[in-house]
Amino acid sequence: MVSTKPACDPNARYSQKEAAQILEVDRHTVRRYEIAGCIRFQIRKAGRGKFTTGQQIIKCWEATYL
Repeated sequence: MVSTKPACDPNARYSQKEAAQILEVDRHTVRRYEIAGCIRFQIRKAGRGKFTTGQQIIKCWEATYL
């Protein structure tokens, strides 16, 4: 995981892949964080894809590093 605070817009939406790129971890690691309750994802109505917010990504990073 990236050791500095992730640079992402707290109000923007990010897919699992994008969240993994921001945190500099594998997509499967983000899935494990989701199962552990570290990061929350919501489901888009159109297409049924999962997304999270930048605020959730920062919260997950803070839970790991602070």
